Amino acid sequence: MPQPPILRIGGMATMPTRAHTLPQALETILPQVDRLYLFLDKYEDVPATLPADPKLIPLLPSQYAPLAGDGKFLGLELLTESGLYFCFDDDIYYPPIYVKWLTLALRRHHFRALVGVHGMVFCPPHQSYLRDRRTLHFHAARSLDCHVDELGSGTLAFHTDSIRLHARTWQHHDMTDLMVAIEAVEQRIPRIAVRRPENFLRAIEENQSDSLWKDLQKDDHRQTAIMRAALAAFPLDWQDCAAIPQTACSRQSLGYSDSSPPPPEPRPHTFRAAYPPTPNPTSPSPRG
Repeated sequence: MPQPPILRIGGMATMPTRAHTLPQALETILPQVDRLYLFLDKYEDVPATLPADPKLIPLLPSQYAPLAGDGKFLGLELLTESGLYFCFDDDIYYPPIYVKWLTLALRRHHFRALVGVHGMVFCPPHQSYLRDRRTLHFHAARSLDCHVDELGSGTLAFHTDSIRLHARTWQHHDMTDLMVAIEAVEQRIPRIAVRRPENFLRAIEENQSDSLWKDLQKDDHRQTAIMRAALAAFPLDWQDCAAIPQTACSRQSLGYSDSSPPPPEPRPHTFRAAYPPTPNPTSPSPRG
């Protein structure tokens, strides 16, 4: 008997200052997913300018919590069935085969990894989260999949049965990529930057004055402290940290709130055989 098609779920967070880039991003995303959970950070009401698409499910902070960019993971709380979860940013053009491309990458890694297009590797001496790292930018081509320490959450995909993410338990809601990496390390989930052609993804807009990147450039001390605690807690689970002495760390030092539970064991992986092979998509043309 043929298996039902796998559910393709999207998660995104946006805010009022991205109102001019959001429609362009949504135009490239909605045709590729079955459902898109859109967290409307800093909004009091659902804007009338949102597309009237039944796939689009708006979520307001007043209904949930002021989660900022971490609101892109709220869909995980609302799902009643398993599927593939794709995280998006509101200022990126996604090619028409983006979801298929990352689905193939997940298949290559047996649906037991986080995969993405934008990756980082933390580098010695590990004194700064901002400066002591190597970035595999989403603009650049890569000929092979490779392991990284952290993935940009706007280019991220995973099977919902492979990992549990607990955004409500994170102390800070301005370091999503780092907290996802820590959750993955605790649950022994690889982070893979996928192979792709040059300009597979393209920015609609970059370096906005209110971006997290701009804030990080001003001050990275909180991110650095949490990164260093995570490297010391799990030195063998990062790419270039084996020389760091292992040190026990509290949940709070790893960026979790006081009430956060220990990480759960992922559910058994009963989903691998359910999805038949998918034809290789052709390389995309850059959109602009």
